[in-house]
Amino acid sequence: MSYLVLVGRRSVGSVVSVVLAMGLLLPLAAWSAAGRSGLWTVEDLVLAESSGDWNLSPDGRVAVWVKTSVEKVDEEEKEVSRLWLSRLDDGTRAQLTRGQESVSSPAFSPDGSHVAFLSNRPIPDGDGDEIGKTQLWAMALGGGEAWPVTRLERGVEDFGWIDGGSLVIVAQEAPSLWEQQRKAAKDTSRVVDDAEHEPPVRLFRVKLEGGEVEPLTRNADWISELAVSPDGRHAVITAHQSLSYEFDQKVAPHTRLVDLTTGEEERLLAEGQLIPNGLRWAPNSEGFYFINPFTRHPIYREATVSELWYFSLDSRQPERVEMDWPRGVGRGYRPVEGGVLVLLADGVRYRPARVLRQASGWSRTDLVGEHTSNMDSLVSAPDGRRIAYSHSTSNVPVQWYGAVLEGAEVGEVQKLTDLNPSFAEKTTGRTEVIRWKGALGEEVEGLLHYPLHWREGKKYPLILDIHGGPTGVDRDTWDSDWHDPNILWRQRGAFVLQVNYHGSSNYGLDWVESIGEGKYYDLEVPDIEAGVDEVIRRGLVDADRLASGGWSNGGILTAALITESRRYRAAIIGAADVEWFSDWANVDFGAAFDNYYFGGPPWEIPEVYLEKSPFFKLHEVTTPTLVHTGTADRNVPPHQSWSLFRVLQQVGEAPTKLLLYPGEPHSLRKPAHQRRKIEEDVAWFDSYLFGDADKGSIAIKEESLLAGLLAAAGAARMDNAYGLEKGGKLTPETVSFNEVEVGRFEVTRAQYAAFDSSTDIGPAGENLPMTDVSYQRAVEYAEWLAGITDRSFRLPTASESKKLMGIAGTSGNTLDRWAGYSPNPEDRAAILAAVAAHPNLSLLQPVGSLAGTGHDPIFDLDGNAAEWSTDEDGEGQALGLSADRSSVTESPDPAYIGFRVVVD
Repeated sequence: MSYLVLVGRRSVGSVVSVVLAMGLLLPLAAWSAAGRSGLWTVEDLVLAESSGDWNLSPDGRVAVWVKTSVEKVDEEEKEVSRLWLSRLDDGTRAQLTRGQESVSSPAFSPDGSHVAFLSNRPIPDGDGDEIGKTQLWAMALGGGEAWPVTRLERGVEDFGWIDGGSLVIVAQEAPSLWEQQRKAAKDTSRVVDDAEHEPPVRLFRVKLEGGEVEPLTRNADWISELAVSPDGRHAVITAHQSLSYEFDQKVAPHTRLVDLTTGEEERLLAEGQLIPNGLRWAPNSEGFYFINPFTRHPIYREATVSELWYFSLDSRQPERVEMDWPRGVGRGYRPVEGGVLVLLADGVRYRPARVLRQASGWSRTDLVGEHTSNMDSLVSAPDGRRIAYSHSTSNVPVQWYGAVLEGAEVGEVQKLTDLNPSFAEKTTGRTEVIRWKGALGEEVEGLLHYPLHWREGKKYPLILDIHGGPTGVDRDTWDSDWHDPNILWRQRGAFVLQVNYHGSSNYGLDWVESIGEGKYYDLEVPDIEAGVDEVIRRGLVDADRLASGGWSNGGILTAALITESRRYRAAIIGAADVEWFSDWANVDFGAAFDNYYFGGPPWEIPEVYLEKSPFFKLHEVTTPTLVHTGTADRNVPPHQSWSLFRVLQQVGEAPTKLLLYPGEPHSLRKPAHQRRKIEEDVAWFDSYLFGDADKGSIAIKEESLLAGLLAAAGAARMDNAYGLEKGGKLTPETVSFNEVEVGRFEVTRAQYAAFDSSTDIGPAGENLPMTDVSYQRAVEYAEWLAGITDRSFRLPTASESKKLMGIAGTSGNTLDRWAGYSPNPEDRAAILAAVAAHPNLSLLQPVGSLAGTGHDPIFDLDGNAAEWSTDEDGEGQALGLSADRSSVTESPDPAYIGFRVVVD
């Protein structure tokens, strides 16, 4: 079985949108209800808010930042970002920009009175058209609307403040005559790496008021990074010298110091041993810091450790910031008075530290206090006393906080954001950092995420979530999104294992370089397989229910796993290489990556490229494999995914499906595509890992609850999905209703099991109604209950039941609700046959799942299970609607007949 799907604009109703609940899938109509019930949904991940580009004012009192959310713009969903301002002392915040365009890179003026930022908001050009490129905007914090500072045809790439009235911007030079002629001729052809005609990227000075722009530099190369000194006298820049540097890393960028008064440039670090990025000035403007990606390789900087350096304007010499930490810098740094604040790489976490520059050298002190074990990002005021940082763990979603830093102690913490408030109502579960012996007998570290409703002693499926890179790293941070919908897998009842295999970053130079020079695949795959074996050894997972997924290098390694092992029941592979000969020339960084990891180009070592290419083993694959790719991907071109799909399709030993996302680069950007990707992933694992989806009966409406239920048939159900206390109360709760003291819920399996110990409760069945019980046994239960409680429990009379059910109505858990329409007798028979085909499947829900009847409500009088009552002749009569019927005129199956009790 194989499919090819071209994903274009998503039409309403064309896809069964799903959320995992009780081990089932619920369609679009159920999303809001699922959210209210505390369940994670696809929409939670696609529509999640995020924040970034944080910057503190010079006095450290306020922070400006960008909040990004998904909204409908011209009938299409897209990400929209807006500027916000937060006070660090009390956490109050205000939205600064509106509209449906995006903003980025906010920065305070030196006196803190203005904020400048980049935005793609259209600007009228005076001729009835609009300037749509990214421009520099500004706004006064004292009040008033933002205004465009620039109106350049090319747009602005970067900027920095010189003083309160002027800024320096980075932009391409205006179009040349040659470009204008090509445009007039509508000639859209392009010459690759055309240095002769590629416009230089230069510095320009611009006035805040009036927007007057004047050239500052006349360089002929392409500036890629800018940092302006706090005193406004200098800028340090990096500039590319070759348009093919990303591809081959032959001609390194230059670093230059620019006099912002005269525009004169001075080359720094000309010996080429250091290649700076992450440029930031010291607060006193006497020098600047930068990151150098350090490697032992003489040419390629593919696998590196980030070193922090300081360059003094006085000595004109670089000095490495010695931090006594071989793993290097993790997530950036911020210069402060006397030194820097830095997040150091430390495996699955970052280590925040203050590093001071003293006469005797550099000294490091690790930060202590709230959240210091899990800081994800960190910004600071120049004095280093006021900071803002993001905090999360694998089970705590991201928020930003403000704090005061006294020496190395973080205190006076104040929450600054309230991102995704609905997440606080949802279960996030447990995660454990685990270690095991991997390749070469060396210790490997990973994260084991438990099923949200894990029970000790039970074995669950295991899903590998393999990170990309290969120099990526899985950290103990919140990362459930379209890329890795791990929270959905865990809610579905699976363990998720993330492995920081050989070649990952954050573990030092030896580790990250270990898979270069022809050892790609050789260590990572054994590391991952050993991690799977370790979790199996611990008795946590079912060795017969394993799956793997990943994007980019995670997909590459998943492809390798399924060519070498048949133990994986399902695989999801996104944007992955399977054949390396064509990768070398068709990827933007092809020569640098392949030459480094394989040891040379394909014409020199074709046998290595052949050996390393899973393509030539794909005919042996039996694992059902879902494949994703963007059609504009330049990191892993889409032909790689086509190759993977076509081999599996043509050999026919492994079910497969290929999804194409038009216009998407390496990472999916459109929310509609992100949503589709998750939906397809969910359906794939539900079919091949958790159980077999039923797609057969024409009586089943595509978007009904029943369609979602059948898609998950045979899967392990979630424990306690609807929030009832596990097992409920063993004595049925009663309420006074319509002159009857009646059970609030139908008697549950857990309650009945206290009477009959042979009762088979089943997985997560404690709160399901007790059904398939005879009238006589229901009577005996009521008599037993009366005996142990000294209350006169009995079954209701038929008259009492009819009266109660007549008030309740017909909107409960019935077959109509599952089917999405009122089935006729033939359709009902077909539906029940489809359900019966799955022995573990039931249409019953935990008692109290749907809305009750009355002010002090009674639940499930309008459906779920039909209920035993006593008629005038003292015989049993099953009354009321049930989940297997549309009306009371149809006979319920015994599996859908239960009971509730009343009290005389």
